[in-house]
Amino acid sequence: MDKTTLADKGYVGLGLLTPVKHKPGVKMSKAVKENNRVINKLRVVVERVIAHIKTWRVLHMGFRRPLSSYQRVFSVVRGLVFLAAGGTFE
Repeated sequence: MDKTTLADKGYVGLGLLTPVKHKPGVKMSKAVKENNRVINKLRVVVERVIAHIKTWRVLHMGFRRPLSSYQRVFSVVRGLVFLAAGGTFE
């Protein structure tokens, strides 16, 4: 993995792009706070999409179709989520 992969504070130290953890008694600089804010703004979009996709029953319950069709089902759900968000397929 590399520094272009966003992650939350649970993955600090693994070479991923994560917010800086606040240490008790140490004041965070404005630059660090702004860096955390930027990372979190990017992550929140991804987290919301993942949460929305998980609301699709076919994806968060046991998959009862042939495993070979999972990729296609996921692609359809992803497309519907994108379309519902106002996206177009042009």
